[in-house]
Amino acid sequence: MKRSILFLFILILFGPKVQVFCFEKADPKCRIDTVVNYFDRSGNPVATKAESQSYQLIVPIGNDSDRFFNIVSYYTDTDSMKSFAYSPDSKAGVLGWKYVGESTTYYPNGQLKSLEKFDPHGLAIDSSYYYYPTGKLKMLVTQVQSGQNPFTGTPINKPYYLLYLDSLGNYLLKRGNGFIRFDYDNGDYIEGELKDNEREGKWEGWNMESRYEEQYLAGVLQSGKRFRANGELISYDADTRESAPIPSLKMNQFMKAVSRQIDLPDNLIAQLKSAIIHVKFVVNEDGRLSDFKYDSDIPSGVKEKITTAIQSVGPWKPGRLQGEPVVINYTILIRL
Repeated sequence: MKRSILFLFILILFGPKVQVFCFEKADPKCRIDTVVNYFDRSGNPVATKAESQSYQLIVPIGNDSDRFFNIVSYYTDTDSMKSFAYSPDSKAGVLGWKYVGESTTYYPNGQLKSLEKFDPHGLAIDSSYYYYPTGKLKMLVTQVQSGQNPFTGTPINKPYYLLYLDSLGNYLLKRGNGFIRFDYDNGDYIEGELKDNEREGKWEGWNMESRYEEQYLAGVLQSGKRFRANGELISYDADTRESAPIPSLKMNQFMKAVSRQIDLPDNLIAQLKSAIIHVKFVVNEDGRLSDFKYDSDIPSGVKEKITTAIQSVGPWKPGRLQGEPVVINYTILIRL
């Protein structure tokens, strides 16, 4: 029996995620209700601890009605702590983890790398401290209120960069004016000048295996250039800096094409607990669709029918970040 897809909801997530339930009683850090994630040196998920550079434990604390989750990461080779925080959620959201209270990170040598604080809404508050591996202060950031969320009424905070120092203790930035550099665990970085706490002039960085330059005026991106390893130059601006993946047809045509391909027999329809199905898949850098996921209570026959229908419409135009194709998780909410 053919069913029409009436509507869809799209949720775009940049970056991969992996979750593996832990049942290894031999591991003292592993509880029956603990979730373990393994990551390589670049922060990409891997399947086993043996091939990981770090691993993350998500441990529930409290009862079902008042539960928090302890998010703890360790360096694989030494089992020394990499980060420690609490979250009201068991999974990272679109913008990453939502933390409450103090969050700390550590270098492999055990030195404190950062100390940050968050309010019950997950917003950064007070002052945040960042350090070099030697223990010297690197950066001091405080939070200033820049507005109010019109939907929740909660304050919108903005980081104010008070101090940035080099590894010898020389001041490079004071009170939002001067040079600053942001380094990430996977080797990516971005650096440039701040003027009155806003990006100004040329900023340079490295991510996705290539170098890029961006021009700012009073914190607003004016233009950007990415220099690929093969010599190709990609230009972008504020409007084209980020783009979502696009199906081979216009979205309404795409959904109609998918609907025509779905033909579910009554016996499969009867097994559904809900007429709404979340379909999650990955749009790869080349536009191919892969890694389809469904809610656990969806019958395998329904999964196969919907997956085949979506893939039969053809490859997508990949999403881009700073002009570079990127892997993007995509979720479609359909009603049968």
